[in-house]
Amino acid sequence: MESKARRSLRQAPMTAPKHDGKDDFWPMVIEFTLSQRAWWIGLCEEFGLTAMQGHTLRLLDADRPVAMSALADHLVCDASNVTGIVDKLEARGLIVRQNAGHDRRVKMLAVTEKGRAMQERISSRMMEPPAAVAALSPAARRQLAAILKAIVDERGAESPPAKAEG
Repeated sequence: MESKARRSLRQAPMTAPKHDGKDDFWPMVIEFTLSQRAWWIGLCEEFGLTAMQGHTLRLLDADRPVAMSALADHLVCDASNVTGIVDKLEARGLIVRQNAGHDRRVKMLAVTEKGRAMQERISSRMMEPPAAVAALSPAARRQLAAILKAIVDERGAESPPAKAEG
């Protein structure tokens, strides 16, 4: 059964912003990326998760607890917003809160065995491309992958050094 949010995304009249047409690459990357929101929402719904819960579980390192504040930074939101997401994931037994040994005020998030299994199921399902991508020829997929890899590699070269945790 399709959710109301997913149905509204699919049914909403879409008009792409106007651009000069000289270089369609970046506008098309943006349009493609935004068009996949319904795919991600649907994928998460298959596992009984919201899109943000799925994203959060996907981000957590199964082998190393992460501070809630670090998760909030990574999600680019206030720590108070993370609490609700964490509450729901914890209620399902996918993660647990732990006290940090160095500071009892710091809450660390650890992925449970059940959470690891869910991460693996989500990762496996994510590797099944949407129909429009699967329909591309192997040569077109390789070419697109090479272009995207070049962009990601370049972005990695531009990244500022990571802050040391203290």
